[in-house]
Amino acid sequence: MVSKTAKTAFFWDKSFLWGIIAFQTFRELDVLFDLMTASDIRDGGLAGYDIIFVPGGWASDKIIALGDDGRSRIRDFVAGGGAYLGICGGAGLALNHENGLALTPVSRMPTRARVPSFSGKIGLRHSERQHPMWKNASDDTAFYAWWPGQFALDDAKDVAVLARYGDPGDDSYVTDLPVLPSVDWDAMEKSYGINLDPARLAGEPAVIETRFGEGMVFLSYLHFETPGDNAGHGVLLNVLSHLARGKQVISSDAGRLDRNAGALVSPGPDAGISAIVNELDKAARDLIAFGRNNYLWSERNDWILQWRRGVRGVEYSTLRAMIKAIAENAARIDGSDRRSVNNLERLRELALPFFDDAKGLLRLERDAIASGPISPLKTDDPRIGALREKLFSNSKRCGGLYEETLELADEILLPLLKERLKERGHLT
Repeated sequence: MVSKTAKTAFFWDKSFLWGIIAFQTFRELDVLFDLMTASDIRDGGLAGYDIIFVPGGWASDKIIALGDDGRSRIRDFVAGGGAYLGICGGAGLALNHENGLALTPVSRMPTRARVPSFSGKIGLRHSERQHPMWKNASDDTAFYAWWPGQFALDDAKDVAVLARYGDPGDDSYVTDLPVLPSVDWDAMEKSYGINLDPARLAGEPAVIETRFGEGMVFLSYLHFETPGDNAGHGVLLNVLSHLARGKQVISSDAGRLDRNAGALVSPGPDAGISAIVNELDKAARDLIAFGRNNYLWSERNDWILQWRRGVRGVEYSTLRAMIKAIAENAARIDGSDRRSVNNLERLRELALPFFDDAKGLLRLERDAIASGPISPLKTDDPRIGALREKLFSNSKRCGGLYEETLELADEILLPLLKERLKERGHLT
């Protein structure tokens, strides 16, 4: 008989899109959790928790946010008996490398040796079928991977490989190429200059588990929290229960709490806030429609795009998701709080010019693509180069106006989501 409730700390910083989808899935599953920032962790916030969950996002950004003190706090938490659950970027954060927590001897495979651009469903080879994560899971179920890294086990000892990659699903892509039997992967790799053949993933570890001190470390490059993936959600609950060591991980009032991502408990935002939020939301939706109408991307689902080679896609998906989440929670913005209102007004000042310039960039990239494939980072067109530098910086890890806008959107959104958890009677 379960006698206690597990306390799960959801590490929010630098997760953005991946934090939003995980937040929504945790709520839909009635998982009991609190949102926790790097500042909270540095201040000893993990005390009394059983699990730290780290969603996707750039591991290098997460480790900077944590700083040395935050890094030590997490290592001490796990070594003392806590559990670490990392998904994709959260898994990468736990590894043994310059931007990692070194909770395991496992390192990450370098980009040149892996398949860096796979997305969609992929089958698994269950290495340890008896593990609790596979309870009620079918052997032939495929799960989602979204541009995963890859583990480099080398000679790492005492690491259990719980699943290895199998065959890609019918809806999968590598960069902008659908995975079809007709694709000549050798020719495509020569054209693109990167590893593309999904067969390179076959047999590579996708989910691992190890120990660090007295604690457990569970790492997955599969996104079991993907919205709408019931099979993945079942595995996620199994994993949380396993890491909770017999404690309860979902609300005893499951089904009572709202599951509608837009459900509001107050009458609604005041007119000024509503006007700003509606303007932002419309501008974000217009940009997505612009790209779709210019055949630069399609909407793969309601939170991620499938974009053409040479243009950015996950960045536009991310900013759209952040603004959408703010709009859904706009009634929680306190119109009497000058700082909150100032932040929202500043977001409008940043985001609207960003969306306008993004349309200009996409027009130029559309015209360039008409003459052949283009690179998302390198260009001979000074107009494209100047706009890319302004909006994103000319690096794979984005900066520029995009980063400034995204960080401010995150600053606005986080307290709204925390308030939402309080309304639902979560742990905080």
